[in-house]
Amino acid sequence: MIKKLSCLIAIAIIGGAVTIFAQSGVKPANVGEGTLMVKGKNYSLKNAAAYETTVDGENGIAVVLSGPTISNEKISEARKSDKKDEPTDFRRPYVKLEFTKAGEFKGWGAATTDVSLGRHRSAATGEIKVQDGRAIGKASQPNETEGMFPSGLDVHFDVPLVRAGDSLPPSKKPGPAANVKPAVTGIFKGNGKDAKLAYVSAHWREPFGDKPSMVLVFTEKDHSKDKKPDFNAGFGKFGSALIVSLHEDGDIFGCEVAHNALKHQNFSSIGKINTNDFEYADGQVKGELATDGPADIFGETWEVNVKFVAPLGETPKEFQVAAPKQAEEDATDKSAVSEAMSELSEKSAAKPAKDQLSARDLALTKDATEVEYKGLVEQLGFKSKANVKSACAELSANLKAQGWTKEGSDLVTPASAILKRKRGDAELTIFVKPASGGSEVKMMTEGLSWDDK
Repeated sequence: MIKKLSCLIAIAIIGGAVTIFAQSGVKPANVGEGTLMVKGKNYSLKNAAAYETTVDGENGIAVVLSGPTISNEKISEARKSDKKDEPTDFRRPYVKLEFTKAGEFKGWGAATTDVSLGRHRSAATGEIKVQDGRAIGKASQPNETEGMFPSGLDVHFDVPLVRAGDSLPPSKKPGPAANVKPAVTGIFKGNGKDAKLAYVSAHWREPFGDKPSMVLVFTEKDHSKDKKPDFNAGFGKFGSALIVSLHEDGDIFGCEVAHNALKHQNFSSIGKINTNDFEYADGQVKGELATDGPADIFGETWEVNVKFVAPLGETPKEFQVAAPKQAEEDATDKSAVSEAMSELSEKSAAKPAKDQLSARDLALTKDATEVEYKGLVEQLGFKSKANVKSACAELSANLKAQGWTKEGSDLVTPASAILKRKRGDAELTIFVKPASGGSEVKMMTEGLSWDDK
């Protein structure tokens, strides 16, 4: 997904080290606590990790403090990204400190649900030492009042250090579904009115973003005997409901809200909800789902803060991610097919100089109206009379004919859809939702030409 949103934020972190997925999978005892404050809001940081990595092309150490748990898979991903000097988006909220191997403090960055701040130093200071296999240190920055928001940092940590040569095992422990009774407690409000979520279930679904994916279904009425609870719950069959799609590490990529107290009783609200203390292990999934207070949507508000547990066994074969070799072969086949279709559709696939497609030549639906191009943020939007699924089908076909290939699996429901496409160095992330009896499409782009002609 495109990560371009960046602005100054206000941060105050007090306390320090918390927990980490160690190589053995055991969480060693750590002390301290952390709080992240952004725009007047406080975010609790309960977890931390320290690992040897690449900082500015040299050997260094990174320390991450996060609200959600930090998986071994995310640490491995971060080390690879650091080596390429590419960013890694940890589960939010988080703060990342960077040091050289000799202990010099290089700076810090942070992110919350909708705000990200790249590494900077300003007046911050920090120190770190490695002792008995642990990273121990602190970082601080006096409160600064200049700029749009005040900012400050005061962090202490004492966590196990993952060495550069360490091979990290999977964080989760696969196995058959545990003999645990599904349970959910907490609040689920629409316009201030609570709906009692009494039932929860966890199911595997098709991979998203080339990663194993699951869906959690929360409802007022019993849906345990329904063969498609995630689909039917969205249409109010089981009263008010919440359907959340996420990866094994708790990273949410889909959220469907259906609340009887809302005029818009079925809508997508991605980015408004996070997981805390999420864990998939020993045949069960458990944790907490919460918004940061009431979330605004279509002029109404909704809010959730629930704790849950549900049995979930190993990933079924039909929902497993393809092996790397097979994935490469599939990508090659798709590329060949797309190129052939591109030649058959010369007009729509016409490539400007250096293969950079103009944003205004991007394939849309035939009935696209109210088309709006925003060159400053490289985004465009339009409306279609077709419903979400039909609009996605037509848009996918038109983009395929223009040479765009699918990135991961599409997430398409009657209430919302997310599509990802790639063409050379260009990328699209497409969001589709119901609007005015049809659909509204928003496309975030990267690698297109936005020069006005």
